[in-house]
Amino acid sequence: MARIPYAQPDTPDRKAIAERIVRERGSLLHLYKMLLNSAPIAEGWLSYLTAIRQKCKLDGAIREMVIMRVAFVNGASYEADQHAPIALWSAP
Repeated sequence: MARIPYAQPDTPDRKAIAERIVRERGSLLHLYKMLLNSAPIAEGWLSYLTAIRQKCKLDGAIREMVIMRVAFVNGASYEADQHAPIALWSAP
């Protein structure tokens, strides 16, 4: 359970970035609902991770393996749970 309330994505200051998140990611995961408590942070996070996921030259399967390893080392179970299906799907 979240310690901080999730932001409402349909407020005037959050609506545009929330719609962009849905366009680029397909849905509004809990992570983004939390980041939307500060629309500029949500926008920065989205731009940063879009660059990592879609604009770098690293092969997708290797990228997901790295994400899973970093999640494991840091005990980031949420991140691992979110990326496990992607990592399994992209495995050679």
